[in-house]
Amino acid sequence: LTLAIAAGAWLAGNAVWVATWSLAAATPWWAAFLVLTIAGERLELTRLRPASPRARRAFVLLIAGWLAAPAALTAAALGALPVPPESGWRALGAIAVATAAWGLTNDIARHTIRGQGLTRYIAVCLLSGYGWLAASGAIWLTASHPGAGLSADAALHPLMLGFVFSMVFAHAPVILPAVTTVPIVFHRGLYLPLAGLHLSLTVRIGGGVAGDAALRAAGAAANAVTVALFVAAVAAGVALARSASASSRR
Repeated sequence: LTLAIAAGAWLAGNAVWVATWSLAAATPWWAAFLVLTIAGERLELTRLRPASPRARRAFVLLIAGWLAAPAALTAAALGALPVPPESGWRALGAIAVATAAWGLTNDIARHTIRGQGLTRYIAVCLLSGYGWLAASGAIWLTASHPGAGLSADAALHPLMLGFVFSMVFAHAPVILPAVTTVPIVFHRGLYLPLAGLHLSLTVRIGGGVAGDAALRAAGAAANAVTVALFVAAVAAGVALARSASASSRR
């Protein structure tokens, strides 16, 4: 159900974009699509350590918040709701912080961080991703103009890059073999692009907050390099798997 609601948010964002040509009105829906898709997937794994009834009720309220705040921003953009856009963005920020807190409290990664190898790597990715989601919400809450200019860039990229790509990095070593049937061997080199993601994003956000266009551009370029580095790290894992398979056949 959470995943279906997330898909509905994506559809709503596209509809708002076509109707208004306003990125400010459509982006909150797209953010909701990404966050709820990931949250739904993580919720599925709580069956291994079931969440309390209180935590499940809180999760339902968070879903409602991820729909209500974008709806309010859309209504404000269309002139149907006499609410300052800043109020809608701050509400979205509060919801993002609350969602990150829910994940840090209830995600199984809290326990698997004590594991080793791939298990620990996935947990590190997940927990750091929740940190970026909280950072995004904090910027929306505190920025003077949270939905525009450098403040919008500084708030969106912790979510779109920090949160989303941390989750991509976490799940790729498991999902790619399942989908493609190509095995991947975990290796410590996968931590390198994860560290690069955090460092480059920190530079990018720092440049945005400071109003330093050159620093922001350098961070953005480093973001792209980091994604390429992750692809290389995954390719190295595939090569290691093939090498191990060839050795076992000899």
